[in-house]
Amino acid sequence: MTNFKEDILQITTRLIVEEGFNYSEAKQKAGSMLKPNKRQKTRSNNFPTNLEIEKSVREYLKMFYWEDLNNRVNFLRKLAINLMRELEGFGPILIGELSRDIATEYTILRICVFSDSSKEVLMHFLEIDIATEVLQLKHPFYRHKVEALGCQWEGHEVIVYCLNYGDKNLCSKGLSINTLQQIIKNEVRGDI
Repeated sequence: MTNFKEDILQITTRLIVEEGFNYSEAKQKAGSMLKPNKRQKTRSNNFPTNLEIEKSVREYLKMFYWEDLNNRVNFLRKLAINLMRELEGFGPILIGELSRDIATEYTILRICVFSDSSKEVLMHFLEIDIATEVLQLKHPFYRHKVEALGCQWEGHEVIVYCLNYGDKNLCSKGLSINTLQQIIKNEVRGDI
């Protein structure tokens, strides 16, 4: 029999890929499924890290959904480039699982933009007739909340995190439009 952490990792991976849970929700659900007594405390070091989960999700997708994975990644990258071109004046970067070549049928495009105010980005979406929802979400890299905009772009769910210019140093944590275009060009040529 495998140990608790491995069991949590397997269940978490399946919940993410097959049911669209995010990492945190999937870990919690997996933990509650395996705990025989809910009052029993489980130490956090018995749970897999997000890096371990990401590796497991990637392996699961490659094993069971290899062709789907490649098609979905390529399709979503093209959508991301189109949106990033539209938001080019705000210095967009692609973050999230797609920036790490992971895409399930539940993947949400996640893009960071930089401006003085989320209202500038909201106005831009209104000018191009894209309905948006203003959200308060956890900062993609820190613990505090930031404004974000939820919308549909070419029929796909998108979250645009509106960060201030002081967060511009976070660009190295995501993919710029130029980097994303280069990745696609290299794959078409077969360099990757």
